[in-house]
Amino acid sequence: MRNKMKKSIAISLCTAFTIALIGCGPTEEDVTASSADFTVEEDTIEAASEALSEYSNSSNTTITIDTSNTPSMDPADPTFYYNQKLVSVMGNKDRIIDALGTPDPEGELQLSDHHYSFASGQITMQTVDIKDEETPLSITILERDVHTSMEIGVGTSKDDVVAKYGENYETFKSEYGIGYKYDYEDFYIKFTFDSDEIKEFSYINKEAEKIASQKPKQKED
Repeated sequence: MRNKMKKSIAISLCTAFTIALIGCGPTEEDVTASSADFTVEEDTIEAASEALSEYSNSSNTTITIDTSNTPSMDPADPTFYYNQKLVSVMGNKDRIIDALGTPDPEGELQLSDHHYSFASGQITMQTVDIKDEETPLSITILERDVHTSMEIGVGTSKDDVVAKYGENYETFKSEYGIGYKYDYEDFYIKFTFDSDEIKEFSYINKEAEKIASQKPKQKED
């Protein structure tokens, strides 16, 4: 009988703590107020441990934590989420298009062989042909709802960019003003500012850019 009582108390305690953890149980004030005259004996703690162990071993319940759309908080991560799909300039061109949606009509070509525009021009991608395969060269984002792995996006201030990415950047000039370029092993990311806020940001595949720059320029008609 004693063992049954101990296990009953233990399970009740475990249940209370579990409910509290998921936000359905007593508040912190309730726990604090009720704990003043509350003493747990050693054998009760033992019983709680045993009961919890037995429950864990017998339960088939699996707790799954959804980490999708969670930023990695790694500045050297070239990915971002769009419509709950992961996109990377280092990825496959077809998968990128699948994530970003049906492209708008082709826009102006620069270094690239192909140009794609998405979301009414708010996201663009350039690709270059490498060994008969279209390889992403750059992805540029102007849409405010898209953020880097460090939770930086259009509208973010210069100070916040430096706070997240650090001071190891190169500056460059753009049509809007100044920009910051952060260089990583396989890619670099460029933040273009209009006044003190990001106007657009771009991911550039370094290997694809190198090959594109070595290609002969197409002659204009």
